Amino acid sequence: MLAVRLLTPWGLLAAAAALPLVLWYLLRPRRHRVVVGSTFLWRAVERPATAATPWQRFRGDATFWLVLLALLALAVALARPAVPVPVALGDHTILVLDASGSMLADEDGVTRAELARREATELTSTLAPGQEVSVVEGGPRARIVLSGSTDAREVARALGTIAPRHAPSDLADAFTLATSLQRPGQRTVVHLLTDAMVSADAMALAPPGLTVSAVGTDRPNVAITRITSAPLGSGEHQVLVQVRSFAQTAVTGRLALDVDGRTVLQQALRLAPRATEDVVVTVPAVAGDTGAPLGARLELDADVTGQVPDALPFDDTASTVLAENRDLRVLLAGPGNTFLQAALRAVPGLTVESAPVVPDTLTGVDLLVVDRVDAPASLPVPTLLVAPTRWPDDVSAIGDAELPALTYQSTDHPLLADVDLTGLAVATTRVLEAPQLTVLASAPDAGLLYAGRVGDAPAVALPFDLLASDLPLRPAWPLLVANTTRWLTGGAAGTAAVPAGSVVALPSPAGTTGIVATAPDGHEVRVDPGAPTLQVDLVGPWQLAYAGTEGPVAAPTTLSVTAALEEGDLARARPEPGTPAAGGEPTLGEGLQALAWPLVLAALVLLLVEWGWSHGGRQWLHARRGARLARVRRALDDEDVASHGQVPS
Repeated sequence: MLAVRLLTPWGLLAAAAALPLVLWYLLRPRRHRVVVGSTFLWRAVERPATAATPWQRFRGDATFWLVLLALLALAVALARPAVPVPVALGDHTILVLDASGSMLADEDGVTRAELARREATELTSTLAPGQEVSVVEGGPRARIVLSGSTDAREVARALGTIAPRHAPSDLADAFTLATSLQRPGQRTVVHLLTDAMVSADAMALAPPGLTVSAVGTDRPNVAITRITSAPLGSGEHQVLVQVRSFAQTAVTGRLALDVDGRTVLQQALRLAPRATEDVVVTVPAVAGDTGAPLGARLELDADVTGQVPDALPFDDTASTVLAENRDLRVLLAGPGNTFLQAALRAVPGLTVESAPVVPDTLTGVDLLVVDRVDAPASLPVPTLLVAPTRWPDDVSAIGDAELPALTYQSTDHPLLADVDLTGLAVATTRVLEAPQLTVLASAPDAGLLYAGRVGDAPAVALPFDLLASDLPLRPAWPLLVANTTRWLTGGAAGTAAVPAGSVVALPSPAGTTGIVATAPDGHEVRVDPGAPTLQVDLVGPWQLAYAGTEGPVAAPTTLSVTAALEEGDLARARPEPGTPAAGGEPTLGEGLQALAWPLVLAALVLLLVEWGWSHGGRQWLHARRGARLARVRRALDDEDVASHGQVPS
């Protein structure tokens, strides 16, 4: 049996407006229409006279009933009637909305983020009294947008504040926040709205009863996923731009390069389905000076359907700066290593010097390479550590590993771009304990390549002796050395862009009291100089300002960010709609379906009908009646003539 509930019963008091309506119909003047031959004799009558009767016998015509029904409908609407409906809502419903870059993809005029917002708004529109809703934004940095609200309008406003960034989302952090919002004794339901499968690591932290709802459809997309600049001498620069197609059909178009706002060249593109192309071009010296902004942008052709196969706009551009042309001074400290010397000297723009040990002062040294000698306790400059006999204070050697077999290699770190270490053979390596360093390649029991910061300087560490491995004999060796030197020194010159979502370690020059990073959209992020790390979540140039320093700062002032590779694939697998991801099938709760708006619409329709009846409908009906009577009268007259042979007087 359908049970209608009134959420605000006092709204029925508005039905009292029907009493003035009835009184108006009883008191309004009503004059009878009488057909007279002339009004000439009435002019002699001086006293006013009226034919109106003040009190009338109630005669409700069509307009009265229409207005009365409209008033009653509005009164019931003010009482907010609702009927119970089964919905996936609990005593406390937590909405987790994916705010990653792919949620900005176009879906026939709206974004996936907007589709998710609409679905969440529709879900919470049936809130019953006492039911609460919380909202968590699952972006690169998860945050609680709303906690425990019982107002559906407040929930809708909170959902409207969610703005996706260009980086991958941290759903593990979002699930942790959602779990923290749960309260004992409440039946909690958690809804995740996303356009991608949830990783196993994130699912391990999923709260019980999680339901995953998929948004979006398969869309084609083409993205710029990498851009670098390297000096070639004589003012020329070599630029590498990586373009990747996630479309299922071939894509054609152009790649344009702009230096300081001027287009310097265009390269034709033809990409096979889901193909990647590395475009390497040379920017002439006349095109721009060192440090000038360098931008790349895609101009794609429409496909056979007339649509441009590109549903994500922010990854169609990338930027960096033209690398500095000055030679960098490299000090190689060690007993001598032909492989290291040859690889370093093959990198353009490096001047390599040798020393048996690390000197006490490193004035003028841009890069220090420590090979099988003692490393400084504190690293004053960017350093490559190759099996040092003594490690810096922040790194500890806790053992050795024999014949380590490579089982892991990072795929997205710029240090290993185009570097394949598969099958690396190492006789023995040191096992390190280095909290500030990230393992980029490892065996099950030991790391083989580390990168990060040691103290205030960036550092890369190889914990094994190069001469006790086959690494120097591999084609990957010169690429690894070139990437390492650019990462340690070229990054400071702003020559390579990092993917959105990266946590970048910034230098902190002596005397720095604060670092302010200005994002491409203009908002500022303040970075603690004591722990100078910055998570970049927007594509484009980030401007860095260092407070407290005097004169030129030997640190990057521009940080370039490109699109993250995984966000460009808009045809990746998605969960089935309403998939119960944790804790089994979700239990349906009871919500309330509001009936107020249908009643308001019905009242408006009744008022429109009343207006039409009063402004022409009644006259039209009277005219039709008069015409019908005239036809009947003419028929009777014709019949009388036919029977008597004369026209009646």
